[in-house]
Amino acid sequence: MAAASTFLRRLALLAGVWLVLTENQPSAWLVGALAAGAGAAISLRLLPPQQRRVRLARVLRLAPGFVGGSLLGGIDVARRVFQPRMPLDPGWLSYRTRLPAGAPRVALGAEISLMPGTLAAGMHGDLLHVHCLDRRLPVAAFIAHEEARIARSIGVAPDPTDG
Repeated sequence: MAAASTFLRRLALLAGVWLVLTENQPSAWLVGALAAGAGAAISLRLLPPQQRRVRLARVLRLAPGFVGGSLLGGIDVARRVFQPRMPLDPGWLSYRTRLPAGAPRVALGAEISLMPGTLAAGMHGDLLHVHCLDRRLPVAAFIAHEEARIARSIGVAPDPTDG
C-alpha cells in the first residue's frame, strides 16, 4: 500500500513539473503522462518508499542554520581569496555518521557539500569522506552539529552505538 501511495505522489509531482515545463500544452499531455508514469515507476526502484515520514515544518527549520552557515562559509572563502597568505591545510576527513542509511545520509552529504570549504566526496558504509579546505577548522564538530539537526528534522535519533 505504501508503494502505491508513494507512486501516486511521485506521479503527481512529475506530471505537475511536466505541465509547468510544457506550459500545459494539450499536445504534450500524452508524452507527459507516459514520461511521468515511467519516471514514477523508475523512482520506486531507485528510491524505495521508507517507513519514515519527512515533516515539512521540521525540514524548513533547517533553512536558517543552512543559510547562516553558507553565509559564514562564503565570507571565509572570500577572505581566503583576498588574503592569499592566509594559511590553508587542505585534506580529507572521514566522519562516521550515525544517521540511518538512505535519504538521511544523502541529505547530510548534500548539505556538507553545499557549505563552502567542505565537499562530501563519497560514503562507504557509515563513513562519510569529506574534503576540507582547512583541516585545522572544527569540521567534524560542524558535521556532527548538522547531523543532529537533520536527525531532529526527520524525527530520528542518531544511533549512539555507531558513533
